[in-house]
Amino acid sequence: MNNMESSIRKLFDQQNRVFEIPTYQRSYSWEKEQIQQFIEDLNDCTDTFYLGHFLFETTGIDDSHLFVIDGQQRLTTCIILLSVIRHEMAIRNKSGKKINFDIDDIEHYYLKDTRKHTQKFCTVKDDNNFFLSEIIEYDENHKQEANTVSRKNIRNAKKMFLDVITKKETDEIIKWAILLQNASITVHTVSNKIKAAQIFAYQNDRGKKLTNLEIVKSSLILNILLSGQDSDKINQDIAFIENDFSNIYLEVVRIKLHEDEVLNYYWRSISGKGFYSDEVVKGVKETIQEKRKSTTVNISDWIKTFVSGLSQAFQTVEKLENSTDFDMSNINYLNNFALSYPFLIKAYAIKAELNEIERLAKLFENLTFRYLIRGGHAKLESRLNWFLINLNNIPEQIEYIKNAILHDDWWGYWSDNEMKKYLQSGWFYGNRIDNYLLWRYELFISSKDYPVSSKVSYRDFISNESIEHIAPQIPTDGKPVANGYGIYDDKETPENGIVSGEWMNSIGNLMLISQKHNSSIGNKPFSTKLKSYGKDNLLNQQKEIKSLVDDTNNPVWDVKAIKNRSGKIIKAAMEIWDIKKI
Repeated sequence: MNNMESSIRKLFDQQNRVFEIPTYQRSYSWEKEQIQQFIEDLNDCTDTFYLGHFLFETTGIDDSHLFVIDGQQRLTTCIILLSVIRHEMAIRNKSGKKINFDIDDIEHYYLKDTRKHTQKFCTVKDDNNFFLSEIIEYDENHKQEANTVSRKNIRNAKKMFLDVITKKETDEIIKWAILLQNASITVHTVSNKIKAAQIFAYQNDRGKKLTNLEIVKSSLILNILLSGQDSDKINQDIAFIENDFSNIYLEVVRIKLHEDEVLNYYWRSISGKGFYSDEVVKGVKETIQEKRKSTTVNISDWIKTFVSGLSQAFQTVEKLENSTDFDMSNINYLNNFALSYPFLIKAYAIKAELNEIERLAKLFENLTFRYLIRGGHAKLESRLNWFLINLNNIPEQIEYIKNAILHDDWWGYWSDNEMKKYLQSGWFYGNRIDNYLLWRYELFISSKDYPVSSKVSYRDFISNESIEHIAPQIPTDGKPVANGYGIYDDKETPENGIVSGEWMNSIGNLMLISQKHNSSIGNKPFSTKLKSYGKDNLLNQQKEIKSLVDDTNNPVWDVKAIKNRSGKIIKAAMEIWDIKKI
């Protein structure tokens, strides 16, 4: 079965043949987009359905046990669809409909060896029990939780196919089954791992482009195979790599960050170039070529060290995403991983103390806030790059960065004066840092009597909140003064107007409020708004508005009130993000 044209049916024609996805391969990753395209391809097909090239590896004297090296996503999808077709046809047959199709043929060929009662197609080890119940057995009482991305993808593919199949006429379903079984493919089977790695390195899967992680993995394995070591050592090193990649793919389905982002951050942490590292695939390949020229470097040892570090990086990301540390959680909220994660990955790799890592997280939360409050225009990476490359004595390097922020003009974009200037300007409104700032301010002013905000995370808290302009952007009837607001456009002294003085988007005029509450008060008179503040979700920043109004019987929200509130929030912010406290 070498370099031959075939079909899905011919591929499965040996009853004792078993297909297995090795543990070091990725789990099922096709999502809605790829499944929908697969459905459309079948719907559009009138003659031959083309499924592309498949690469298998066999370690025995025959091809009765095939490891799927390339094509696993397509092959898994075919098995899911055939299982759904068999299930639906069995239901129709049971209801008395005439089916001119051998339903059991699908089970015997593609799902089970009916003599041995074993699977014909096995997915990756960690998903296989789920796959067996969900797809092979089609157990409708199967209640196992789809608690990983791959399992969700399996269940979603099954549901998408079921939604389509149940609406089709029986003849159309039979047509699909025939098209799928007769699908034209090319097959290449090798017993030599070097050939398998070389072939895989130069081809992509049909439905979903290879990720950088997969490309790097194939390149690493190929270089181990070409290392010139004896076969026993090569097999030992390959087993080492495969085991680590099995762990990596377990992490891939547990974390939110995309696998290629983790790979990028890891590469920045070890490449020696930091934030200015070459593109990761190019960088890794060029580094391997350089190491090969060295007489002091064993390339296999370097690759194993690289992969072990990468596996640890994925474990680190899972820790960071699930951390309960306040500042670590806030880094996730602020979504500035490119800046902080290379440092944190490296900190874990050098086995830094937990308190040092938490201090590092606190520093990066502070730097990220300063970076985002001014719009992120200047490149903070250039200032931090040396520290990333040379990260070792974390407490000492944190102190250096703190002093640089406070006293070094080269770091002046993120100084206290710069932060205060941007807080006063209101230019940051709408750049995702505004609600974070107001949330942190809420925590700052919360007392024991109002513990709600201090106990609720930013993600949960902000999901129900929106930004309220106390002085509305569009006043009722266009008459702000008559509705309890200050002058919007002051012709004689523009700085005294809410709009002409650019106070509309000032932090003093912005407030957290529930979306429902915001919609209900809209641009109503200020006296109406004032009565509603604090009644909905007991936010202290709502209730403090009264203290900023001169006459509560005849309340006016004007530039003076906005300035006063801006001053309070800015003073709090300077204390919250006081870099000297880190």
